[in-house]
Amino acid sequence: MNWTTLESTFAQTWLMLLLTTLVVIVVIAARVRRPRPPANTTYVAHVARLQALPRYRALIARRQNLAMLATVATLGTCLGGIILAGRLQETRSSDSNARTRDIVLCLDASGSMSQVNASVIAEFQEIVDGLAGERIGMTIWDGRSISIFPLTDDYEFVSDELYRAQRAFKTEDWSYTVGTGFASAVSQIGDGLVSCVQRFDRLDEDRGRAIVLASDNQPAGEGIFTLRQAQRYAVERDVVVHAVAAPHTNEKPEKAAEFEQVVAATGGTYHLLGDEGSAGEVVDAINELEAEKIDKPPVIEVVDRAGPGRLVAGVGGGVLVLVWAAQAAAWLQGRRATPAARAERATEAVPKLELKVRS
Repeated sequence: MNWTTLESTFAQTWLMLLLTTLVVIVVIAARVRRPRPPANTTYVAHVARLQALPRYRALIARRQNLAMLATVATLGTCLGGIILAGRLQETRSSDSNARTRDIVLCLDASGSMSQVNASVIAEFQEIVDGLAGERIGMTIWDGRSISIFPLTDDYEFVSDELYRAQRAFKTEDWSYTVGTGFASAVSQIGDGLVSCVQRFDRLDEDRGRAIVLASDNQPAGEGIFTLRQAQRYAVERDVVVHAVAAPHTNEKPEKAAEFEQVVAATGGTYHLLGDEGSAGEVVDAINELEAEKIDKPPVIEVVDRAGPGRLVAGVGGGVLVLVWAAQAAAWLQGRRATPAARAERATEAVPKLELKVRS
């Protein structure tokens, strides 16, 4: 679905106002209140000379800068907390118009396809990216077939499942093909194609139906349907079959020719995996299937957007931690300094006086 943002609002504005008022009161109180000197304060005369020393002024400037940064960081953290408390929400809508077309991705998961199936899934994803409104399902087969996901128009879910499949084939995680009889003595493309045809539902509706069949047409063992029989089974049910053949299919010209003839008989297209523009041609062919547009009311969804609040609070908190670390480092540095080093720094800080002796 393609989402369109309608508006962004805060769900709890009253809480934001309350927290903002509290923060303002605290800031004003801190500015107005004058600190009282401790009871055991000792007053020292003639501190102007000490305050004029370069090192004293440098220490005071560093302390003021760190205090200012800490104040800004604290206010930023409070602002992020206020935004989070207000629950920023986004209202968005999606045009849910769907088309009466169903597409089944039909994948040969036999051992002879194991090295190319990750690339096949990438081709499937490219085809899905070119579609809009069609329902899509996926079935894999070897000795037996299993449905990875039924027909759905949730394209985000479809993409997630294709990513999971691609990762499984890339890492050779054969648990993904459990249930297909992987590496069994039987693997028939005819049975696989028929099982994919049987995944279509709503048979009483006038819907365009197509299969994207990925295989190398290298059958093994005895099956129930031959490829020619599966072709007639698909034609009888008005299902168009588009083929994505593995590159090594051409190593057996007779099998490649049979594969191409079968899909052509259903009105479909034949491409080798990796052919330039093959995914686009399949999408164009699917779009040529007759299908009526189903008008549905738009889908309205309200989602929380915590990202801005987390970002502001995170930046403010991070800066505050850095300020505390700098203050701690300065304090430790002062504590670790030896009395001799302190005296040396104090001596360096006092301006040298030149004395002239009259003869």
